[in-house]
Amino acid sequence: MNAVGQRPSGSRGIFAEIVRLQRAGQRAVLATPLWHTGSVPLSAESKLLYRVDGSIAGTVGGGLLEARVIETARQVLAEGKAQIIEFELTQDQASRAGMICGGRCAVLVEPIEPDSAPEVFAAAAAAAEAGEPLVLITVLREGVTQKLALVRDDLVGGPVHGVATGMSLLQEAAMEALASEHPLYREEPIRAHFDPITPRPTVFVFGAGHVAIPVAHTAALAGFRVMVIDDRAEFANRERFPGADDVIVASVDEAFNGVAVDQTGYVVAITRGHAMDEEVVAHALRTSARYIGMIGSKRKVAGVLGRLRTQGFTDADLARVHAPIGVDINAETVEEIAVSIVAELVAVRRGV
Repeated sequence: MNAVGQRPSGSRGIFAEIVRLQRAGQRAVLATPLWHTGSVPLSAESKLLYRVDGSIAGTVGGGLLEARVIETARQVLAEGKAQIIEFELTQDQASRAGMICGGRCAVLVEPIEPDSAPEVFAAAAAAAEAGEPLVLITVLREGVTQKLALVRDDLVGGPVHGVATGMSLLQEAAMEALASEHPLYREEPIRAHFDPITPRPTVFVFGAGHVAIPVAHTAALAGFRVMVIDDRAEFANRERFPGADDVIVASVDEAFNGVAVDQTGYVVAITRGHAMDEEVVAHALRTSARYIGMIGSKRKVAGVLGRLRTQGFTDADLARVHAPIGVDINAETVEEIAVSIVAELVAVRRGV
């Protein structure tokens, strides 16, 4: 098995940039959504880092909300006190933004000083770079925040001032947020925000043919880590897949023996032939992959599933296979097929 032009397993991200700024003795402001309802244009993963030179990293969704956050960040930088801003997107504003209805949100805008829990941000950056899950914990008091992080079941930072049993309560809530992969915001007994940062799920694209190119590109745009696997070096190469995280030249058997496909993995079988797709699905069914999809006509799918049944796979096993792959949008071009496939990946990821 040969990895072609392998990229780092993680990205620097917001935490790594905070570490860089702290080590350089520079101040910054971090904006993090605490909660949102309706059609406010942000997600739980949104974050914005405002630097002293006015440049930013990340986003909280753009538009009116981001403009207000940046304006508040300037005030926070000048005054050194955290603020929580509540924002409401009216129906009229939402309509002009192309949304059906408005919504509300609260965003924490807090100063990050060179001595603001550097060990917490360093641990968070290291975990993110290594692809390990973590929970960033923010304890909120009037104008002041305190940072901790849950990394590998251990709390980094603390203790929580003035709260005797605070650490155990924080760790319990952090574990809850990590298990659900959704942020928690609690007012009692401790006012705190729990922000789980989980590794990007990996899409294993088996087959490096013409369909795989837009599939890999679209999956990366949708926030997945992308690994392309094919036994032909003339197809599986960085020139054809510049946006993939990994491009591997390997047989199906070599790939499954060499990479770990777990419950965060999405297996896409779009190889050059029925037999190889069948081999991919058979291997994938022996893993805990969250998603297994196979391209092909209904006739091909029926044949493959029938043969897999003779190999001892049960109806429950075969029910895990999304085939024909993708959301039915009457796709015809390879680009449309890619959109339908990645739409199904997103639907599974979001629990639709």
